Amino acid sequence: MNPTRSMCSAALLAVIATTAACNRDTPNSQATPPPAAAAPIAQFDATLNLVNNNGTVRYDGTVDTDATRQAIEAALKLAYGGSVSGELKVDRGARPAPWLDALPKFLDSFTVPGAAVSFEGRRIELGGRAGEAERKGLLARAELLYPGYAYTGLFQGVGEGAPVDAAAAVLAQVKPGTSGGALVKALNEAVAQTPIRFEPGSARVAPDSLALLSKAAEVIQAAGEGTRLQITGPAGEDPSLARQRAEAIKVQLIVNGVSPASLETTAQAGSGDSTSFRLL
Repeated sequence: MNPTRSMCSAALLAVIATTAACNRDTPNSQATPPPAAAAPIAQFDATLNLVNNNGTVRYDGTVDTDATRQAIEAALKLAYGGSVSGELKVDRGARPAPWLDALPKFLDSFTVPGAAVSFEGRRIELGGRAGEAERKGLLARAELLYPGYAYTGLFQGVGEGAPVDAAAAVLAQVKPGTSGGALVKALNEAVAQTPIRFEPGSARVAPDSLALLSKAAEVIQAAGEGTRLQITGPAGEDPSLARQRAEAIKVQLIVNGVSPASLETTAQAGSGDSTSFRLL
């Protein structure tokens, strides 16, 4: 073999090997970088639920970030000290909480034992037990801190210019110490005028019926001593749901001060779509 040709072949092989090694070690400038992970799309409003249980505040809810969770828990601790407990979930599908910044100032006013408040997006619902003056005070505070929000539950029916519905007008005519028969007549007339509503397919009382049940509790407590009532819940042909709804009404009345011993519930298939009361 020609020595010169052999040397040239060896040199060529060395160049090829070096080039291949360089190609392996050098990143491909034309390679497409991996796509960045898409940020999750917010799917629901952040929530915060508070219940004032005789001075001890319980809370729960779902917020968008850990920073939001920490800010809420710091505000709760500042407002209530050691008399607060609960847990907030963090879900990146939650929208930012629009009520967060003004929350510390609202908590200064939320001191009513037995009351409950829920924040969800731009809606604030008052539940539990709160007297007329307390409801007005909390509504005024909410309107100042959160203008333009929807105020539901026990916030309805209070404040300047609040409309008086037909049921409230009927119950307003019931005098303290009225007889059981007159009380039952007024209650049934009231719920016929403004039926107690529930969340679709469930036994959860709708927020816009909480104020009606609060007023009903007032007149029941003011009735003659020893008055006992039976509640039939609305559910059409489903007696199981009817009983659950009757129990939900009973719970709301008890929360608002009615003695549990004065209330019973029943279910009746074909009872229709209205709540009814009967004297025991």
